[in-house]
Amino acid sequence: MRESSIKIIIADDNDETRKHLRELLSTHEGFTVIGEAANGLEAVTLAKKLKPDIVLMDIDMPVMGGLEATRAISVEAPMSSVIVLLVEGDPECLREAMAAGARNYLVKPVFGDEFADTIRKTYQLEAERRARIMPMVAPERKEGRIITVFSAKGGVGKTTVATNLAVELSKKPNRNVVMVDLDLQFGDAAIMLDTVPLRTIADIAREEEVDPEIVEACLFTHSTGIRVLPSPLRPEQAEIVTGKHVEAILSILAESFDFVVVDLPQGLGDISLTAMDAADVVCLITSLELHAIKNANICLELMDALGYDDDKVKLVVNRLSRESSLDISDVEKTLKRQVKISIPYEGKLVVDSVNKGVPFVVSNPHAKISLAIKDLAKAVTPQNKVEKAEAGSPSRESLSPSRRVAGVFAGMFGFFIHG
Repeated sequence: MRESSIKIIIADDNDETRKHLRELLSTHEGFTVIGEAANGLEAVTLAKKLKPDIVLMDIDMPVMGGLEATRAISVEAPMSSVIVLLVEGDPECLREAMAAGARNYLVKPVFGDEFADTIRKTYQLEAERRARIMPMVAPERKEGRIITVFSAKGGVGKTTVATNLAVELSKKPNRNVVMVDLDLQFGDAAIMLDTVPLRTIADIAREEEVDPEIVEACLFTHSTGIRVLPSPLRPEQAEIVTGKHVEAILSILAESFDFVVVDLPQGLGDISLTAMDAADVVCLITSLELHAIKNANICLELMDALGYDDDKVKLVVNRLSRESSLDISDVEKTLKRQVKISIPYEGKLVVDSVNKGVPFVVSNPHAKISLAIKDLAKAVTPQNKVEKAEAGSPSRESLSPSRRVAGVFAGMFGFFIHG
């Protein structure tokens, strides 16, 4: 086998079809058949073991169907690209195949140069895509900036801010941005981007080891160009995601993306503290409501105790309205902290944006609320390149975030939080 050959597995339950495809491939240079499977389960097993470049997958197969096998290969052998073989060009079947993770398709019977060209183009596009998105080898280690978006009270527009911030950051040329939805039980990032994900962070947590390949396989690409790692599809799946998973995932993403925007859950649990420890910037979102300001004050005291400096924590007031009895000066006086960014209230625009699944920084880039998000994007972007070690907070004890925050609360309020 030549080093430059495209390695292929043929998966079809018909012996004659497999023979025909093998003979077709032998008439063209640059292809090597490294395995054959007579059913979907065999195809998945071979793909995991042999790591082919391309799997030619028949849709209709026994034991495990082609769609199920394609879905399994996309997750368990993500560096292998599946080309599905259809009996006829059924649009619904094709849609399901692409949703399952197929990268291309061919209609039976296959013959001629189109067969070889489809394989080569699929292989080349996938190689270019992976090199651009998740380079496995780079001349120097990339240090992306991790931006966490947090609020101590629900309903202040945290996810809306995080989603639009990620999209706004991606507008700069040659800038790669990924958004991570860590609101593990009730995350809304996918729905705000009008997407129903096939794979989520829960699929990563099920693996024995977190590695770049499985992380890449669980990202989806939005039309704006940002990549997204969605929260689990079901609340009960949140239990399998731990702080260790989050730490590993963020580390991997920071090596491949310029910005990692993280939408955090409301609580100060292990997930939130792990992400905030890893972050370069924590955007603390509040609103002009007394209970929101009170909760923000507690969080700021905690972050000070954890050693987060002023450059790391940026206070953001969302839904600023003239109708409120409080103003920015009241917030700054109460919290003894400067409000970095204030985002105006534009309810109808935001509701329309969410309902249509189009971020308002795209649909209405010149609106006041979009300009405020643009200011926030500038605020979280470093003026000079700073080493991550300098940008982070001071030294950390070798305790888990939940244990550390319990100790901090004990010092602040005289009691321990168990959990």
